[in-house]
This record gives sequence, structure tokens and C-alpha cells, in this order.
Amino acid sequence: MTAGERTRATTRARLLASGKALFATQGLHHITTHDIAAHAGVAAGTFYNHFRDKAALFREITDEALAELTRRLDSVVDVKEDLEKGVRLQATALVGFAADNRDLIRILFSREADATAVQTDVLQLMADRSAAVRRELVANGTMPAEIDPEVFAQALIGMWARVVAWWAEDTSRMPREVVIETLTQIQLRGTHPQPKPSI
Repeated sequence: MTAGERTRATTRARLLASGKALFATQGLHHITTHDIAAHAGVAAGTFYNHFRDKAALFREITDEALAELTRRLDSVVDVKEDLEKGVRLQATALVGFAADNRDLIRILFSREADATAVQTDVLQLMADRSAAVRRELVANGTMPAEIDPEVFAQALIGMWARVVAWWAEDTSRMPREVVIETLTQIQLRGTHPQPKPSI
């Protein structure tokens, strides 16, 4: 990497860090590209050498976060090998990600127009991933074919998104372990699980 390329990479990283910090404290709507550049310590015009607008910068921040979430989910036990353990570990990874990225979650699930467009794309990417896994589980007989993988994926990701947004807003409202266990049990046994047999 040349000195110029290193400088460009460093500037881009500073703009991303500046965007994260300002979006977290003030949201998308109240921040301008000039604010982001000033916070990063670069000239206002320099912003446009790296990003088309603040929405493009926010999308890159979100894409990086989504890649991190994907890595976390990929690192847990394969649900096709051990369904119950895999589902619990995926819920653990998801809730852990939400705890580590509360500001991003709060912005992503806000009602700001720039965030809403990105939110839709993120949720669809997660749904596509979930549907693919579900199709494999149906194909190998682990899951019933009566539950359509596409509908299941939309329902699952919708549940995940709402719970994560609600919990990340104020993590003191519910212990992390309760959120993980509830998400796990709903995914494995539905909202009306059979009562445990009395002894």
C-alpha cells in the first residue's frame, strides 16, 4: 500500500468513526456531512471523496455491522447438526450483538427515512439467510414441510428485529438471559409449548 493509499484509508476510517459517534448521539436527521467532516478533522469537501452522502456512510456502517453479525452467527454450532443448541447459540449471538451495538440498533430501527431504507435491506438479507437454512432443514426431514421456509424466515426475522430493537433501547428492562431463552423457546416450540408432564 502506498503512502497515498494509507492516507486515504485512514481518512475514510476517521469519517466512519465520526459518523458512528455523531449518529449515535444525535441521530441521522440532525447531522450534516459538514458535521461529520469537522468531527473527523478533515475539510468538508473531503467527505465527498469517500461517500456520496451521509446515507451512503450510514449504509457502510450498517454493512460492516451486518458482516460482524453474520460472522458471529456463522461461528456458532450449525443448527443442522444440533438444532436446539444451534438455535440457543444463535439467539445468544444475536442478543450479544445488540448489546454491543445499541446505538446502531437504535438508529437503524428509528423512523428516520435514511435509516428505514437500510433497515429494510438488512432485514431482507437476514430473512434470505434464514430461509436458506430452513429449506435445508425441511429437505433433510428435520423440520416439517408444512411450514414454508420463506414465511417462516419473515416471521422469525420480524420477531428478532422487534425484540432486539425493544431490548437494546433499554437493556435494564429485561435480563439478557431471559431474552435469549424466550427467543430460543419461541423458535423451537412456538408461543404455545406443551406443558411439562407432572411427575
